[in-house]
Amino acid sequence: MSESNLREFGSATRRSVAPDFTAKIFSRCGLDRYTVAQSALGDVYVAWTENGVSALRLAQDEHAFEVWYGERFGRRCVWAVEDDPSSSAARAKLRGENVTVPLDLSDCSPFEQRVLEHAAKIRRGHARPYGWLAREVGTPEATRAVGNALGHNPVPLLIPCHRVIRTDNSVGGYVFGSDMKRTLLEEEGVDFAALERVTRRGFRYVGSGDGTFCLPTCGSVAKHVDEPGYVGLRSLEDAHNHGLVPCTSCRPIAA
Repeated sequence: MSESNLREFGSATRRSVAPDFTAKIFSRCGLDRYTVAQSALGDVYVAWTENGVSALRLAQDEHAFEVWYGERFGRRCVWAVEDDPSSSAARAKLRGENVTVPLDLSDCSPFEQRVLEHAAKIRRGHARPYGWLAREVGTPEATRAVGNALGHNPVPLLIPCHRVIRTDNSVGGYVFGSDMKRTLLEEEGVDFAALERVTRRGFRYVGSGDGTFCLPTCGSVAKHVDEPGYVGLRSLEDAHNHGLVPCTSCRPIAA
């Protein structure tokens, strides 16, 4: 066969490789992969399986991360020489792009998955109390269990568990420490000084000129208390007396 015929044969028989081909091969070998990505907290390790991103931790010590990963997931994790769709999507999300990141939460219990799925819906610039999240997932008495589920979040930042805070509007715990949690929230626009003033004055809700009342952590409403069109509210009765209805975004009371 001539060289030109060989080239023609090669072109005719070439097949494209599926984007998840490499991930599937590694998975069959019992290996997951990880790389370093930039985030609001600096460099982080991002690990993934064939099903999506499985872990995110601060990039400090490769060996320690690999040991932690093996203990947490029961699988080895090795350094990746190239990105794939999962890690590329994670990089974009960490840069602030509005993209969907495939996640592998199979290590989490069904309850933990439900908590994390609801936490993922909290938008940038907002925060919600643990009790609110417990109510949203249908277990209003399980505030402590919700906190434990958030503490077990394998992919912080990608699922923004830092946006869940205490009922008294203080920061609360976080896998990377309370100081980092507060820094993240303040960079996203949460005004803790305003929240502290609202809390000291005993306001549980904030009413606004559009006829609704909100949790103080709904966007930036807390800092507008006492401005024209805004009013601090100490109870639901107070809100009803002002003729206000619940905000459909923060849902301050159960539907």
